[in-house]
Formats: sequence, C-alpha cells, structure tokens
Amino acid sequence: MKFHRGVIAFALAACVSGAASAETIGFGVNPQGSLYHRIGVAVSKLMNDNMGVKVRVQPYSGSSTYIPLLNRDEVRFALVNVSDGVHATEGIDNFKGRPQTNLRLINIMFLLRFAFLVPNDSPIKRAEDMKGLRMPTGFTSQTTVQNLLKAVLASANLSLSDIKPYPTPNVFKGTALLGEGKVQAVGTGAGIAAIQKADIKLRKRGGVRFVSIGKNIAAMNAVVPSSGMVVNPAPHLKGVVAPTTMMAFRAFMTTNTKATDEFVYRLIKLLHTNKKALVGMTKALGTFNPKVMTFDLKGANGAVPYHPGAIKYLKEIGQWPPAS
Repeated sequence: MKFHRGVIAFALAACVSGAASAETIGFGVNPQGSLYHRIGVAVSKLMNDNMGVKVRVQPYSGSSTYIPLLNRDEVRFALVNVSDGVHATEGIDNFKGRPQTNLRLINIMFLLRFAFLVPNDSPIKRAEDMKGLRMPTGFTSQTTVQNLLKAVLASANLSLSDIKPYPTPNVFKGTALLGEGKVQAVGTGAGIAAIQKADIKLRKRGGVRFVSIGKNIAAMNAVVPSSGMVVNPAPHLKGVVAPTTMMAFRAFMTTNTKATDEFVYRLIKLLHTNKKALVGMTKALGTFNPKVMTFDLKGANGAVPYHPGAIKYLKEIGQWPPAS
C-alpha cells in the first residue's frame, strides 16, 4: 500500500510539475475593443487548448509599440499588417533607422476593412467630399493608421494637405472624437468597438455611416498594398448601412527568429485546419481564408521573410511560393 501511495504521489507530482512548467508565450495586440485584440484572444485560446502552452494576450497602445517587442522576443507572436510589415523590416517611415530584422511571417490571418466614417445625417456621400473636413491625423501610438488614411484619401485623389488635421494618438480615440463632435469624419476600421460607442453618442443624428472609398484603387494600392472590397451590412459591422466599398488589406500572424521550426509548423497547421472554431470565437475571423494563406509582401529591398516552419507546411499544402 505504501508503495502504491508513493507511485500515485509521484505521478501526481509529475503531472503538476508538467502543468506548471508549460511555456508562457506573449502575444502582442492592440487595445481591448480592437479587432486585433479579439482575434488575438481567439488564436491564443486555440493555441492554449491544442499546443500545450500558455499564451498570454498582451494589449498595447498600437503596433508601433509591440513590433519592437516582437523583434526582441519580449513577445513571441503578434498581428502585423502589410504596411507595418514592410516598414518595420526595412527600417523606414515609423521605424526609420530601426529595422526590425528578426520578424518572420507565418500566414495571412485576416483582412482589415478601412474607410471613412461620418454621422449618418452628414451631407457627405463620396470620398471626394472629405476635402476641407476636420479629421483625426497623426496617430502617434499607431502610426500605421496615418498610412491607411493617406491611402484612402489617395483613392479619391486627395492627400493630407486637403483636410484639416486634428492630432490624435490612435484610431480608437480618433473614432471617439467623431462621437464627441470634434471632427467631421474619421478614417477607421470596420468592426472596432469604438464605432459602436460613437454610434450611441450620435443617436440623435441617426448614428454613424461609412462612406465608400474613391475609385483610384491604383493610387491607394501604391500607398498600402490593398484592394477594394464591397462590405455588406451585418449585425457586427456598425455603420455599414448599405453595400460600401472599403480598402481591404492583409494582417499576418507573425513571429520572430526565436520561434522553433517545429512549433511554427504545428501552429500554422492548427490555424489552417480550424477556421470553423476560430470564426465560432469571433466573426472578425470570417475573412480568414485557409485556401489563401500567403502573400508575397515586398518592399523596396525585397520580400519580408516567412518563417521556415511555416514554409515547410505551406509547401505541403501547395501554397508556396506565395502569390504576389
């Protein structure tokens, strides 16, 4: 009996020790209420449930803050969009003189939709009507949004010089400014929680309404690799009151050179085979497409590299090399 008790005690101790020693991994995302945060929570839960790790979602004020942490392996994973991916890797724009050379792409995680938002009773009907309006600019803690704003303005053959700037730290505060009546329009991402709050504050004006981008898609794509996407009204997309053409651009599941090939291989396989589970956790992952996991993300100095573990799996499923 003593022997059996000893064996049981040893086994229990081993189990407890194994659970306690599970690796804790940081996952960098934008603040609570953002699409990045919701998607990070969903992906981390899938990893926690299937990969024997403890993934902790760590929200920051914006990607400009957490990408350097990813590069230094202070977080192991993050969501990085096409604009940030190029600028960070090459050390330009908001990363000028600070190339983040340790970043490695895993796969396209979802598409972001970005367009102009106005009060519903505003006379503004076209992107070209943004000329002369007061709009949030700067986005000091989320500088990629400045590039997104430049891109959607370019679609209407406009630039930052055509609007009245209202400096703001990030897109969430910028969207809140619309609800507070301090700006006349804002460039923002469809589906973020800040839109719902602005809609409530502007209830007497009929809430909020997205305005389609302009028709010069080539000019927009020259600023941020992107395309036009018609977004239809849906319960989770406040402000989309009619079919609206928005800028669609990619966001990647991203890691660094410290992640092992074996772990990244298991992770991308898990993501590729679990869209239903991911969408069940957040509709924001409805644009995740397991049939299109790659994109040849290029800057002036070449392509942003993929992780070798991801490349191995992508070859197995016939999605390597990436499409341009």
